[in-house]
Amino acid sequence: MRVLLLLFGLLSFHLFANECQMAFRHGILISPDQIRVMTADRTQFQINYDRQLFIQGQWITLSEADTEVVAQYSQGMRKFVPQVVGIAVDSVELGLSAIESMLIGVGNPTQQEEWKALVQETTYQLMSRFVRSGEHFYLAPQSLNEMDAFLHGELKENLTQLAKNTVGAVWGALRDALRQTDDNFERSESQDWQSVEQLIDKINLGLDAKADELEAQSALFCTRLLELDHIESQLQQRVPQLLQYDVVIAK
Repeated sequence: MRVLLLLFGLLSFHLFANECQMAFRHGILISPDQIRVMTADRTQFQINYDRQLFIQGQWITLSEADTEVVAQYSQGMRKFVPQVVGIAVDSVELGLSAIESMLIGVGNPTQQEEWKALVQETTYQLMSRFVRSGEHFYLAPQSLNEMDAFLHGELKENLTQLAKNTVGAVWGALRDALRQTDDNFERSESQDWQSVEQLIDKINLGLDAKADELEAQSALFCTRLLELDHIESQLQQRVPQLLQYDVVIAK
C-alpha cells in the first residue's frame, strides 16, 4: 500500500509539472445515500449506501470482496466531488452576492425585473456545471484543467459583464436622476464606470483567492483522481458490465 501511495504521489507530481490531465467523463450526482453516474441527465449506474450497485436500473449481485471495492470507489467520489463543487459554487455566489447587494433599493420596478432576470440567467449559465443544494452535489463532465480555466477565465468574464449590465445601469440611472435635479451636476463616463470597475476588482480579488485555493490542492485532487481511476479499473475487472462506463479518464 505504501508503495502504491508513493507511486500515486510521484505520478501526481509529474502530471502537475505538466498540468493534471485527469477528468470525469460523466456527470456525478452525490446525495447522502446515493451516487449516480449520469450522461445527458440519464443515470447509467448508481451506488446506494456505498454498498449496492445498480446498472441501468438492475441490481448487481456482489461478493463481499466486490462490495469492498464498490465502497472504496464510492468513498473516493465522496472525498473529491463535494470539495471541488464547493470551491466553484462559493466562487459564483461570492460574485453574485456582491452584485446583488449593489442593486437593492435602486431603480424602478421594471429595471429591477430586468436586472433580476440578468442575474438569474447568469446564475443558470454558471451553475450548470456545478450544483450544491444542501447535502446534494453535482459535477458535470470536465477535467481539473477546465475547472481551473472556469475560475480564472469564464467566471470572471461572465461576472464582469453582469456587473456592467446591472450595476453600470444603476450608476447611469443615478446620474440621470441627479442631472434632472441639479443642473450643475456633471460626471464623466470614466467616473461613472470607476465604481463598477472597483466592484469588479473586489470580485476578482475574491475569485483569485478561490482559484488559489483550488490550485493549492491541485496535487491532492489529481492524486485522488488517480486513486479513483485505479479503483475503477479494479471494479471493472470484477463487474465487466461497468467497462462501457469509464468515468475517470486521462484527457
